[in-house]
Amino acid sequence: MPLQRPTVALVQEYVALFGRDAECVACDCALALIVKTFPHNREIAEVLLKVAAANQLYNAGLQTKAIYAVAGLICDLGVDGKLDQGSSDVVGEIAYGEIGENERYVFATKYCHWHRPARYPIYDSIGSDLIWEYKKQDGFAQFQKKDLRRYPTYREIVDKFIGYYKLAGVSYRELDKFLWRYKG
Repeated sequence: MPLQRPTVALVQEYVALFGRDAECVACDCALALIVKTFPHNREIAEVLLKVAAANQLYNAGLQTKAIYAVAGLICDLGVDGKLDQGSSDVVGEIAYGEIGENERYVFATKYCHWHRPARYPIYDSIGSDLIWEYKKQDGFAQFQKKDLRRYPTYREIVDKFIGYYKLAGVSYRELDKFLWRYKG
């Protein structure tokens, strides 16, 4: 069955569906509140709360035993300036920093997104699978599936998706809600 062509109206329809799901709304509100309450990434206790919340509420894939280590890594990296700049490098630094666990790409994109939603689209398997299906159906950009797991390229692909389908004005957050609800 062919996918519906994304339009601003279609995206908004799925954003509204997301908004009618009390659990989804509460999780979003909780993460927004914790990041607003603790906007910086210097104090381990504050970062630990954010890491644990993002991991649990957004199914970000960290093993429970790694939460403290990841929080420590984020503090050590001094990510605030990089987040302010919208640096793609910070995603890789969090995702692949040496702390004795497998990569944390999904978590890193979600953590960065919640700090600067206008600069960091979220990567997860649901959204990336749908982007790949749209690529196969409509050819909106040239890339290989493995490119979705390279953050600077992933952000470019998302921006091409937005441009190709004329979704100007649709935020990364709204696009994530659409991708998640449309496929899910």
